[in-house]
Amino acid sequence: MNNKSVSTATIGFMCLALSFWMVNMPDAGWYAGGLGDASVGGMFFPLAILLAIMGILAFVHGRALDSIIFFGGAGLLWTAYAYVHMMTAPHATALPESYAGWWYFVWTVFFAWVFVGALKADVVRILFLLGTWLSLLAGAIAGWSGGSHAFHLIGGYIGLATAILAAIVSAREVICHGWLGRPNEDGRTALAPRPAAGGGAT
Repeated sequence: MNNKSVSTATIGFMCLALSFWMVNMPDAGWYAGGLGDASVGGMFFPLAILLAIMGILAFVHGRALDSIIFFGGAGLLWTAYAYVHMMTAPHATALPESYAGWWYFVWTVFFAWVFVGALKADVVRILFLLGTWLSLLAGAIAGWSGGSHAFHLIGGYIGLATAILAAIVSAREVICHGWLGRPNEDGRTALAPRPAAGGGAT
């Protein structure tokens, strides 16, 4: 394993898979609770830091799309952590569901334009970004509609599917690199070594 970008993609997408899975299980109705619970939000801070580090490393390694995804994921988790901290602080003022709806919507817009810009990347990354902004959109609509159970449920299951896609990217990066070759900058895997700068084979 001589491609350093493999480690950033493997770890970064696994962080996203873990956070999406844990956050969306309550929304899907598997467990009680949700984004505003300290027990759910406590994991956001360390994952946000790790994603920010992976974003820096992806940028250094020339993986622009992964860098944007990881920085966006870090921002998403960091602001979610701040929101949970604000809502669970002593004497905190309760905010309406529509307030959280706007938080979901802003991140929906961000990941939607990243999705549009990534349409020439590999299919799994495209589907991951599609699932990300659709699950966030469902959360926004749920907030604006006063906590609609149906939209929480829809967003929860889309989020769980998105977590699986992130895990697939993570696993594929390290497995395909070890067995087939080295991944290209857009996330696809090359079956043969790239030519050297002088034109010869590496």
